[in-house]
Amino acid sequence: MPAELTWDMLNLTYDSSAFWDGTVAPRKKAMSHIKAIINFSNYTAPQLGPAAQSIHDKMLLNAATFAEPSVSMANLQTLITTYDQKLVARASRASADVLAFNEARDALEDALGKLGNYVNTIADGDAVIVEKSGFPSYDTTHAPDPSPPAAPTNASVKHGTLSGSVVMRFKPDRSGSVNEVQANTGDPNVEADWHTKGIFKGGRAKMSGFTPGAMLWLRARTTGSQGVMGAWSDPVCIRVV
Repeated sequence: MPAELTWDMLNLTYDSSAFWDGTVAPRKKAMSHIKAIINFSNYTAPQLGPAAQSIHDKMLLNAATFAEPSVSMANLQTLITTYDQKLVARASRASADVLAFNEARDALEDALGKLGNYVNTIADGDAVIVEKSGFPSYDTTHAPDPSPPAAPTNASVKHGTLSGSVVMRFKPDRSGSVNEVQANTGDPNVEADWHTKGIFKGGRAKMSGFTPGAMLWLRARTTGSQGVMGAWSDPVCIRVV
């Protein structure tokens, strides 16, 4: 607490051309609130690639803000492409393919951690700048909620404007959420028939590339703190046109 400032002489007024002895205390800088997450270890294998791709695309789009990233966007794209390839190859369950996938994941997570630290340095708590990076974020003024989010509600789906496209809508459990959407053109009761279609912000997912005439099932779940995943929504279905 600074000492109270006083006048040199008594009975002086503000308009008497007298000088003030004291100095105004500097305004305190607002504390940082919003941080990009730097740990992606809790992301599932299908989630990590799309999340990394979203970060790459947004940081490239906002290169003026992120002029000197700790990992170049070209190198990040190479890591993402390699990761996606190794993820597909891992399905063979061969030891060499599993090992190669684990190495690719470690490399991608390490790069994302370095970039997350860089984004936090540039943003200094500014939510707008963090959002421009594409990184999932959290508020440092609140303790992270480790519990899994509840399942999204009010799920629906309709045809898109182009053949083979659809638009899914749902109400996530948490505001400003990041959500995984899975598609199924087989049996919705068989877990192996579900495949991740993408990672989407908010309660709207626009997707394309489906075969006209196919019966399509869709479901969504919300990403919680540090990548903890919530419950799946009730599936919705539509015949693709």
